[in-house]
Amino acid sequence: MSKKPRKKTSKNNKAKLARRKKWRSLLWKLALIFVVLFAGFTLYLDSVIQSKFKENRWQLPARVYAQSLELANGKSMTPTRLRQELELLGYRKVVKATRQGDYENYQNSFFIYIREFQFWDSLQEPLPVSFSIKSGRIANLKNRDTGESLQMARLDPLLIGQFHPNRLEDRILVHLDNIPEHLKQALLAVEDRDFYQHSGVSVKAVARAVWHNITSDGRAQGGSTITQQLVKNYFLTNERTLWRKFKEAIMSVILEVRYEKDDILQAYFNEVYFGQDGGRAIHGVGLASQYFFDKRARDLTPAQSALLVGMLKSPTGYNPRRNKEAALQRRNQVLKIMYDQKHLTEREYKQQRETTLSVVSKPSLKLSRVPAFMDLVRRQLQKSYSEAELKSEGLRIFTTLDPVMQRYTEEKVQSTLDGIERSKGIEEDSLQTAVIITSSETGNILALVGDRHAGRAGFNRAIDAKRQIGSVIKPYVVLAALENNEDYNLATILSDEELSIKQRDGTLWQPRNYDRRYHGQVPLFVALMKSYNIAMARLGQEVGIDTVAEFIEQAGVEEEVRALDALPLGVLELTPIELAGLYQSLASGGLKIKPSAITAVTDNQGSLLERFPIDSERIASELNTYLVKAGMQLVVEKGTARYLHKQNPFTNFAGKTGTTNDLKDSWFAGFSGEHLAVVWVGRDDNKEANITGSSAALPVFTDIFNGVPTESLKLGYDDNIEWQLVDPETGFIAGDGCSDAIEVPFIRGTAPEETANCQAEAEEGILGF
Repeated sequence: MSKKPRKKTSKNNKAKLARRKKWRSLLWKLALIFVVLFAGFTLYLDSVIQSKFKENRWQLPARVYAQSLELANGKSMTPTRLRQELELLGYRKVVKATRQGDYENYQNSFFIYIREFQFWDSLQEPLPVSFSIKSGRIANLKNRDTGESLQMARLDPLLIGQFHPNRLEDRILVHLDNIPEHLKQALLAVEDRDFYQHSGVSVKAVARAVWHNITSDGRAQGGSTITQQLVKNYFLTNERTLWRKFKEAIMSVILEVRYEKDDILQAYFNEVYFGQDGGRAIHGVGLASQYFFDKRARDLTPAQSALLVGMLKSPTGYNPRRNKEAALQRRNQVLKIMYDQKHLTEREYKQQRETTLSVVSKPSLKLSRVPAFMDLVRRQLQKSYSEAELKSEGLRIFTTLDPVMQRYTEEKVQSTLDGIERSKGIEEDSLQTAVIITSSETGNILALVGDRHAGRAGFNRAIDAKRQIGSVIKPYVVLAALENNEDYNLATILSDEELSIKQRDGTLWQPRNYDRRYHGQVPLFVALMKSYNIAMARLGQEVGIDTVAEFIEQAGVEEEVRALDALPLGVLELTPIELAGLYQSLASGGLKIKPSAITAVTDNQGSLLERFPIDSERIASELNTYLVKAGMQLVVEKGTARYLHKQNPFTNFAGKTGTTNDLKDSWFAGFSGEHLAVVWVGRDDNKEANITGSSAALPVFTDIFNGVPTESLKLGYDDNIEWQLVDPETGFIAGDGCSDAIEVPFIRGTAPEETANCQAEAEEGILGF
């Protein structure tokens, strides 16, 4: 009886042992699977960290700058122009200029403390300069501190735009060596005291946070290290889940194994978020120090460092521009922590605590809204750089834009078009425009307007509005004639009588003048001056339409120019920027120069990547170009553009109006000795606008240059050119009694030999009357 229970017990033990063995085997397998999965997951996270953190840690937007204002003795300048530039750049007018970005102004004397800036060709150190403006020119430029005379000084350029990555983040990278010690101490004291001791996750910090959260009055404290915060901001999302915290901890340890502590701290300083500037996110202490204090990170005071560190807890709640009291209280709290941890002496603590927030009211990093120009810059850069490079490599792009001229042009475009619509009874806001202003010598684009409303993005009429150009093509018909036949000169007689030209389809084309009249036999310069269509059409036939078309292509039109009989009257369709390129060869004396918006491109460290030099090619002789420019001066002085001369009698311009059929498009292209400008006015729907070149585009051009100082066009003296008084009726040299005689240039030896007897003609007219 006693043996049977022992057998049952033995069997039960064996079963239990078998079950335990199976469970142990299962657990070992599960453990092995977990280890393999964990190892694989860790390797995956390691690859993520390396691929994103090693080479390209941030997507840095390309920064686009306007041209810098150069100060040099003898340079043309007005006090108003200079003040406008300083205002756009965010310089502060003060009684005593003691820091970068300050300036003093007493009547015509200036003292400017120029800010440091890394240009494409050199570093501009902080420079205190003084000078005066006398008779419209800079004089006595010198270093105010040393008294040394200066040849030239440059103001830092205006930031006009950026090519942002998708997240619209912005930052200025700083190296740890350029971060002041007190900023590092403030960050470590507040965010992670044991940063240099832990391995990514601090057990002590977590325990301290848990104890604080249990014993405090409800105010939670986090236990994340700086490494964990960097991982969360750079690799992960802000979701509050255990899975995210688990990944954060693993990645923090991996990051600590892979990289040095200083690398992690530097990355943190460049990553942290400080709030929004409109649609732009401010990241990193480099950008934040400029945005809030208008200074570099290395120049921050302990109080300013404390404010930035204090903002990390709540960038919106402690924003010093919106919540001054809260920001001040938080800054002082950080200063107290720094003092308690012996990073500040008692004297330093009291001194820094008494300072104001010293936040600038107007950040110098505010962008200028020039969407049409930025569009052009992007298109020109896309030939050399990919979209990814533009948005992520931190390129620094130096452009030709004159910010003061751009702003003034935008203002005048709007006000002038408003006035034209009111005076002509045109529907309000129905007219649109495009304006391009370049340097007449270099082709550098100084201002570009693609919409009558400043800052509006969308259809860029300056680049994309392809329209018939009308009579602005006529100077090139004249130049083609002069280049291809030595028998032509400005006094050559053209017939402005009825003309019929048979077309390929058998129909007759009969050009008409704008005034619907015939003017008989007219000198070439009069036909250009008065814009006679029939005379110009006949000149095109004499020279050869194929010849004219080929010449216009050579002069700067990149697309094929069709050899149409109506080409001399402007059936050619061009965009405003293409017409500006065409006219550049006239303004530059016969050199084809493509208008450019970019000077140079550097990487984010300032190393030069690409230079954009002026590229020119001669397409016409200087002498023949001289003659055409003189003829275009007559257009302004006595012809269809005389409104410009009446409004600017002391500045010489050359130009040409243009009007298309049905009065749809109004053009004016003109230049002085310094600037070239093309203006188009019309409707987007291409309906009749009831405007001519003289009544719309010309007033816009005129109003702009009423306020933009520019050098007069001076044709100058040339041994091979002689000037003669010519009778505009006959084209002969003016004799006695030719009261309407006009001075016209000729290549020496080609002037008319006949002399007009105006006195006899006048007597005959009296007798006949």
